[in-house]
Amino acid sequence: MYQSVINVESQMLADFLRYLFPPAEGSELCRVSVSRPTGALMVAFARPALMPSEVTGDHLVMLDIPRYDNATTSLTNHYVYFSKEAVARINLALRAEFDLDFAGYYRKGDEMGMRKMDIVEAYIFSRHLAPETYDALHKRVYRNQQRAQERIRQRLLRKAYYLNESINYDGLTFNKP
Repeated sequence: MYQSVINVESQMLADFLRYLFPPAEGSELCRVSVSRPTGALMVAFARPALMPSEVTGDHLVMLDIPRYDNATTSLTNHYVYFSKEAVARINLALRAEFDLDFAGYYRKGDEMGMRKMDIVEAYIFSRHLAPETYDALHKRVYRNQQRAQERIRQRLLRKAYYLNESINYDGLTFNKP
């Protein structure tokens, strides 16, 4: 196993990363697994260094990167680091995995007839996220609902416009008394 540190862009994503790769009992190291897309990216973007690199940021997560076939042989007897570009890519992938996970969870809760507040609270609890993320997730659901309503409104407007244009009212006369 190789150890490294990564700066995640938000506390919510740092908590989610710890959910995806839970630390071993009594450890702070998140045990990365290539069975998840984000974990596979972390293994792929890990680079060897002769000296430990200093990682700064507000949301640092310590990682335990597994030995994986030929992908990590260059890391043997070296320190492990991630370039700025690799960290940005990993953050993008982590955000995408979070979005997909939350959307799927919310959709299943909604299909069961649960209230939005209960679904968001259950998600926070199940993923071990900080309680402060409630507002962010609640707003995310609200914005998604607003976008869905706007798409429906646009479709209805297009349909009404089409029907209006399709109706031929030439030759219709109105008798005025």
